[in-house]
Amino acid sequence: MKTLKLVIASLIISCGVNAQTAKNGKGHNPEERAKIQTEKMKNELTLTNEQVEKAYQINLEAIKKNKELSEEKLTSKERKEAVRRNNENRMKKFKEVLSEEQFNKIKEDLKDKKKKHDKEDK
Repeated sequence: MKTLKLVIASLIISCGVNAQTAKNGKGHNPEERAKIQTEKMKNELTLTNEQVEKAYQINLEAIKKNKELSEEKLTSKERKEAVRRNNENRMKKFKEVLSEEQFNKIKEDLKDKKKKHDKEDK
């Protein structure tokens, strides 16, 4: 009986962890993560089909590059700087694909995320 309770508790905990991982896209391969991010963009920015295709390619390229950077032997500072440059490049590409209104929405969303992240770090 004790064993059964332990197994059930383990299953509940692992399901919660898996649900959280799936929600934020971590733990997925780059293609799945790009698909999740692009789908979110599609819904929030009402992208056209052409924009969805281009956004997916931009997201996939950036995610793969960030993954490569995480596997390289870099200092924390070097990695942060490389990821920052990669994300800037990603935004330049989005600026070419999105309307001005859509691009401004992304920039605002990123500012809000940064503020929230900065608050959590304090």
